[in-house]
Amino acid sequence: MSEIPPATKPRLLYVDDERPNLVALRALLRDTYEVFIAETTDEAFALLSGHDIPLVVSDQRMPGMTGTEFLEKVAAAYPDCIRMILTGYSDIDAVINAINRSQIYYYFKKPWNETEIRLTLSNALESIMTQRRLVESERRFRSTFEQAGLGLAHLELEGRVLRANGKLQEFLGATEAELLGTQLSDWLPGFDPTEPLGHPGQLVVREAPVATPHGERWSRLTSSVSLDGQGKPDYLITLVDDLTERRQTEELVLKLYHVVEQSPLSIRITAKNGVVEFVNPSFTRMSGYAAEEMVGQQADLLLSEQAQEADHQTLWDCITSGTVWQGEMPSRARDGRLLWTRVTVSPVRTRDGVVTHYVTIKEDITERHRLEEQLLQSQKMEAIGQLAGGVAHDFNNILMVIMGYGAMLKGDSLLAPEQKEKVDHILEYADRAAQLTSSLLAFSRKQVMRLQPANLNDIILQVQKFLARVIGEDVQLRSAVSAEPLPVRVDSGQIDQVLMNLVTNARDAMPGGGVVTIETHRQMIEECGASTGEHPAPGPYAVVSVSDTGVGMDETTRTRIFEPFFTTKEPGKGTGLGMSIVYGIIKQHNGFINVYSEPEVGTTFRIYLPLYRIGGAAEESAAAPDAPGRGTETIMVVEDEPSLRQLLDSILTEHGYRVILAQDGADAIEKFQGTPPGTIALVLMDLIMPRMNGKEACEEIRKVDPSMRVAFTSGYTREFIDIRDALAEEIELIMKPVQPTELLRKVRDILDRSTTPAA
Repeated sequence: MSEIPPATKPRLLYVDDERPNLVALRALLRDTYEVFIAETTDEAFALLSGHDIPLVVSDQRMPGMTGTEFLEKVAAAYPDCIRMILTGYSDIDAVINAINRSQIYYYFKKPWNETEIRLTLSNALESIMTQRRLVESERRFRSTFEQAGLGLAHLELEGRVLRANGKLQEFLGATEAELLGTQLSDWLPGFDPTEPLGHPGQLVVREAPVATPHGERWSRLTSSVSLDGQGKPDYLITLVDDLTERRQTEELVLKLYHVVEQSPLSIRITAKNGVVEFVNPSFTRMSGYAAEEMVGQQADLLLSEQAQEADHQTLWDCITSGTVWQGEMPSRARDGRLLWTRVTVSPVRTRDGVVTHYVTIKEDITERHRLEEQLLQSQKMEAIGQLAGGVAHDFNNILMVIMGYGAMLKGDSLLAPEQKEKVDHILEYADRAAQLTSSLLAFSRKQVMRLQPANLNDIILQVQKFLARVIGEDVQLRSAVSAEPLPVRVDSGQIDQVLMNLVTNARDAMPGGGVVTIETHRQMIEECGASTGEHPAPGPYAVVSVSDTGVGMDETTRTRIFEPFFTTKEPGKGTGLGMSIVYGIIKQHNGFINVYSEPEVGTTFRIYLPLYRIGGAAEESAAAPDAPGRGTETIMVVEDEPSLRQLLDSILTEHGYRVILAQDGADAIEKFQGTPPGTIALVLMDLIMPRMNGKEACEEIRKVDPSMRVAFTSGYTREFIDIRDALAEEIELIMKPVQPTELLRKVRDILDRSTTPAA
């Protein structure tokens, strides 16, 4: 059986199957060692597993397992144990073999010698303790080396890497295997790790940027020489400290300081009790108080008599609860000026969340208050524009029904002459209503370019009626249009807007009244002669001039007249966009515009638009277009307004077309998919409909038939603006209201453009 002694001395395990031998050796060594004894190898392994025993002595001859076999197993399980054996001469070969295989460190011959055994055990114990101290020292060194917060390397005296810790490997983006044996200077260009050899006993410190796989890093490189026991250089030590974050923090602090110092906003920092500790230069510029006058004072020094005590208390209650306060507040400058400021007061917290200070940021909004009335006026104008656009959509639908059925009724051969005259009145006033809607849209900038042949003279005469109501009674409006037609290809609504802008500018230039004259004529341009620096293409042009007898402009103003946001009007009287819009519209029409002006004499704007297809045939065509042709194709009409849907069906059917009706986009897709391919030649659909709008329906239809021709109808072109860029194919747009004859011409034109029309 095994026996366990008290744990006070170095431990030794003796294994022998003869009890007297166990007792004798324990008695011999008990004054120096804690002797564990075991009669079997199983008992011995049990003791080894439960105790830290550095010395094991075993008899060679034991039942079931020899001592060398036992110690070989001990060596495998407990390699740090010092293993010895007691043997007679007959067993010496097996013992020597075990020693040669490092399974046994020493052997004793029986009978043992007390002096020999004590000395051998003492030396063995000292050896194992020394080795353990070395292992522990190495472990601590390696742990310190690896866990250092800095990059650390040991180098040969020539600068080659002996070892490198994980921090340095991470910094350089290389493994230790890649670093070993290489020159550290290859990884840290410009750094000489051997420099300390010239300064024994001193640290050499360098700070410099280092290129790494993570980008340039600012580093502190510290190197020194490690000396051996004789005081001679043994190896080099290099520390690499990544200072990038610290330098970035320092730079950020400096940057924040400059931001605060150079900020256009007033910044003030106060203690929790409201005493000012810091103000920036903008605070001084805004308030008139120098920093030395404010530091140490209470923050409410700048409150004006208009600041309500209740508001100040609300602010204080808010920030003392740890939340941010924002609002507008009046304050009094040193010279007595009342300032309106937008104020943000924020608590400043430590990392632990403790509020230590408050920072107040103020923006001077005094001028903004002064301009509020102008802003409100602009918002009103925007609302008017939105209203015009929204009303136009529904109103144009109504007008189209009136005009469509009126035109069909007028064409009825059974209608009496007096009834036809009444229908003519209905159509005339419906057309005037349509023109009024178009003018409203043009003036609220809700239209897109829709170029059509027109006589410039007709446009002038038509818009003149509207302009007369705008310029006022103290300004005379005169016109002198050319006797010959001036055919141009323009968007009439946008030309209306150009004339409106020019005439209203002329009116504003004559506060005491005066004359505005609109004239047109034909002119041949041979070469560049525009004072605006334009280079127009040579050829015939239609010219419209708008002149006034107002205050005129000097040369500096004239050269800037088309710049966006440039205006000569008082604040609140103009946006500075009117003339830049005029310039942009004329450029879109491939035209150009000249300005002639003299102070106190007046101003003349001349607009040049290319004449369109000059010639008798073209002009006759523009004046009296051919009657719309008939057709036999199948057209799908998609319209959610029942009355309009029925009108379109009647117009197209009466002119030979076959019509498929759909009440919205989803219905159109269902019917299109149910119609044999090639049957439908054209889809005519409204843009805005319930369930599925025209854009979405067009996309789905073209998934079925990519070549399908689609024409949109709309009473409000903003809808077309929203979807125009989303569809890659060319999209036709027919604006409501449209006369039946114009609708039929447009449909026929779209169908005839295709070389492979549907059946």
